[in-house]
Order: sequence, then structure tokens, then C-alpha cells
Amino acid sequence: MFFTGPTGTGKTEISKALAEFIFGSENHLIRFDMSEYNLEHSDQKLIGAPPGYEGHEAGGQLTNAIKEKPFSIVLFDEIEKAHGRILDKFLQILEDGRLTSSKGELVDFSETFIIFTSNLGVSEVGKQGSDSSDEETRRTFTKTVENHFNKELKRPEILNRIGVKNIVPFNFISDNQIKKDIITSKFNQLNNWLKREKNIKLSELNDEQWKTLIFKINQIYDKSLGARGLIACFQSIFVDILSNYLFCIHNDIQNHLNNPSENQDYLIIDTVFEDDKISFIKK
Repeated sequence: MFFTGPTGTGKTEISKALAEFIFGSENHLIRFDMSEYNLEHSDQKLIGAPPGYEGHEAGGQLTNAIKEKPFSIVLFDEIEKAHGRILDKFLQILEDGRLTSSKGELVDFSETFIIFTSNLGVSEVGKQGSDSSDEETRRTFTKTVENHFNKELKRPEILNRIGVKNIVPFNFISDNQIKKDIITSKFNQLNNWLKREKNIKLSELNDEQWKTLIFKINQIYDKSLGARGLIACFQSIFVDILSNYLFCIHNDIQNHLNNPSENQDYLIIDTVFEDDKISFIKK
């Protein structure tokens, strides 16, 4: 599979989910940051140094990992940043389902699931405007990946092994419901931590409050940063203000921890949206 799209849109998260779904655990995801393999001899890091060279006996990072966990998702992150020589190794993996290590061992990849990720096509899609259809976006991502392998690298055989039909575009996060789902997950994580560590519970936000929060996030959100940028906006707009408020009521929190109410397990904190500002108040 070839996942391409903006940073922070879920390419790695999907890979983790696949590892758990197929092999039962995220621990079966083996990830390589290909920006670390951008030199001519970087392939030696994957398969091991040649005989007579330092590190030969240690073997390669990729071949060792597959020998240890033959049933795995193997994620090659930002593949376009790897040196072209690395691509030769993928030909053997994708065609024969195996890779020869520097020790002459044939390492079996037949039980692995290979995923490449990339940011190819992001700038091209970004120029299309917000009114582009999903189909137009998909075609632009796919065409950019094809041009990269066929015209820039002049290595069409690599893309032929991957398969054009296996190019999976990840679009920018623009739908407000998706944004709300992501922020809700972070809100719940924060609330669970506060309940567990501080005996504090945030009141649930109502629909109107969620609408206001997402509106405020959209005012400063840079879509090129994906989910990470979205979470950073939530941190700035909501979490930082909450942290300051909790600092101000530190004594009340300690009193509640030391003398919990019989009728109230948690110290309840309400969120207040007023005059374009977010504030908090304890019940």
C-alpha cells in the first residue's frame, strides 16, 4: 500500500490499527523513518554492512526486525526522502517476498504487510482550492505519485510492483464533524486523566458549546498541519486556559482531595463561553 497525503491525517494511525487488526497488537508495526536513509550507502543500515566492514556481524535493522517478527506491518515513512539506491531493495521485497541480508541470508517477507507513506501531492492539492471534489483530489494525489516514480526518479518498475490501485490518498482535514471527533477524543483523554489524578471532572460540552469551540479553532487552524495542528489549537484555546484556572484554585483542589464530599466524588468544572472568551468555573 502507498499512503500519501498531508502530515497528521492518520497515515501512521491507520497502520497501527491494521497491525492490531491483522496481528493482534500495535507491537507488530515496524516503522522506518526514511529521511534517515537519504545517503548512498544507507541501504547498509537496512540489510547490514558488507563482509569485512564494521558492523557486519550486527546485521541490518530491517532484516533483523523481520527475522524477529516475521508477522508484521512494515511502515516505510516518507519514502520519497530515501536515497534512490534504497529502492532497489524494495524491488526484491515486492517481487520475491524476500530480501538478501549482507550475510547472504534470505529473509522471508511473505507474511508481512508493506506500507509506504509520503507527502507527495500535498502542494498540488493545496493549490486546487476548497471546492475541489474528492475525486479530483484523489486523481491529483495519484498523478503526482505516478510522476514522481515515472518521470522524476525514472523508476516505473517500483510503482508497477506497488500498483497504482494501491495508492491511497489522505486529504486535508476540513470537515467540522471530523475535527469535532478528533477534539472530542482529546477532551475525553484529558477528562479521564483529571478524574484519575486530581478527582476533577469537566462537565460535558453541549452542542452549542462544541460549535463555538470548533469555530474558534477554525480561526487559527492551519490545515497543512493535519490532526497535530488541530490538537495544538485545542491546547492553546482550551487546555492552556484550563491549566491556568486549575492553578488559581489549587487550594480548593487540595481541600477536595483531602476532604472529599459525601455527595460528590469529583470537583466539577464547568466550561463557560461568553463574549468570545472561554473560561471555567467550579460547581
